[in-house]
Amino acid sequence: MDKWITTKIELDASKNEINRYHFKSFTVDSNGNTLDETEYDSESIVVCKRIYRYHDTGEVKEYVEYDPYDELLERHYYHKNAHGDFDRHEFEFSGGQKSIKEFSFIDIGNADKATIKDENGMITGYEVYVLNEQGQPIEEIELDSDNNEISKYEKSYLESGELQYEKLYQDGQLFNGESFEYDSKGNVIKKIHRNYIDNFEVIDEYTFDSNNNMIYNSSHQNGVLVFENKCSYDNNNRLISEEFFELDFWERRIVRHEKLIHELET
Repeated sequence: MDKWITTKIELDASKNEINRYHFKSFTVDSNGNTLDETEYDSESIVVCKRIYRYHDTGEVKEYVEYDPYDELLERHYYHKNAHGDFDRHEFEFSGGQKSIKEFSFIDIGNADKATIKDENGMITGYEVYVLNEQGQPIEEIELDSDNNEISKYEKSYLESGELQYEKLYQDGQLFNGESFEYDSKGNVIKKIHRNYIDNFEVIDEYTFDSNNNMIYNSSHQNGVLVFENKCSYDNNNRLISEEFFELDFWERRIVRHEKLIHELET
């Protein structure tokens, strides 16, 4: 296991450093999975703690977040059945509230319906999945406890299997849509998000190096740069620095401009 420290450097509009502090400590296993992390504010006071556990196949098994006093904020647990399929998701929050999602399966083992219950076992809703021949969901429908439709996703795929487009309907009305473009290695290099209710468009673009590390990501809303992230890696492809820029499109003000330095503890 490796232990890392993240330093946050806050920058002004001219990229001059205005503050620097210990932002996060975290532990990573030999597979590059984060096992635990503690986040701090600018006064070195703990903000929250997170713990991650994984299935043998690499997917997240459990995620738990605590407040500074070790009181539960939220817990996510993803259970698999004997066939290796996810058949139960549990979400627990402070105060004891829970949302439990249980999946049913068709013959080939793909989820086609989920029943959602609260901490008392009362049904609060359903999710229905319509699958194509490859087992990919082409429709995801959210229903309330009376089987009334709340929202619906429609999805289409490229011949190579990657998601090409998805539309979200709410109360029967087209709410937004997203389209995706990929490079030859299957990395998403462009995502176009269109909001049909508020009439705006966000274009995300991604750049990768020869080792498939994302080195640049930008977002433009209606042609205005609203987010930017520049990343660099060491010779072992470990992320060692990120520089963020974020703008509030509606208020035209900088929300954050900061740099994160990730260092391996010796």
